[in-house]
Amino acid sequence: MTQAQEPNDRNNEINRQLRSLNRRVERLEDTQITGRELNRGFDRVYEEIDDLNDKIDDLQSEFTEFRNEINQKLDTILRHITGIN
Repeated sequence: MTQAQEPNDRNNEINRQLRSLNRRVERLEDTQITGRELNRGFDRVYEEIDDLNDKIDDLQSEFTEFRNEINQKLDTILRHITGIN
């Protein structure tokens, strides 16, 4: 009976180790992303960066226009105050 149990015990131990290994592999697979998913993520980040750069460019352009308007108004005020044409 002990001889019959030894191979059975060994089979049970091997099965237990295989199940444990399988669970570890599944957890590892669940935490990994594919190259395609990673590329999509980077593409989204780059798109957002491009959008932010566009917004910054727009704001700089608006600021330049605003600064030019203020300068023109200040020039008009200074000419009026000083009487210089």
